[in-house]
Amino acid sequence: MKLIVFSLILIFSGSIKQYHEEQFHIYGGKNHDQYLGCLTCGDDQLKSIWCTFGDYGSRHMPKAIWNELGKYGSASSQYSPFNENAKYPPIILDDHKRFCGYLTVNKNNQQRCKNYVAGQICASSDQIRDDIKAWYDWFVVRYY
Repeated sequence: MKLIVFSLILIFSGSIKQYHEEQFHIYGGKNHDQYLGCLTCGDDQLKSIWCTFGDYGSRHMPKAIWNELGKYGSASSQYSPFNENAKYPPIILDDHKRFCGYLTVNKNNQQRCKNYVAGQICASSDQIRDDIKAWYDWFVVRYY
């Protein structure tokens, strides 16, 4: 009996670990072929949207969704998650390139990503830009 319980614990904990190792990635552009960073990676990883000194987490880099003057972060860009009327909002894919939804503030978009962190990014983008590190600690560390 103890062996069965122990085996079930190992199987269950292994599946939790696998779940937490799954990363979600953002792609933008008309054909969604422009990598915009990792949504759930650590703030010390250069590919992370939470890494403030990387291409995807800096408020000043052209591929960062936090760059409010950039193609992927502006409230008026057709490619930005923060434009409610964007024709081409970014998409979120998992590690297996499976579609998880659009990263968009448009609540009427039926394919909007239901991921908690994605929703909070859309709801709080201006506040996040002001302190990316604190919001990373709040969202990603807490929920992933």
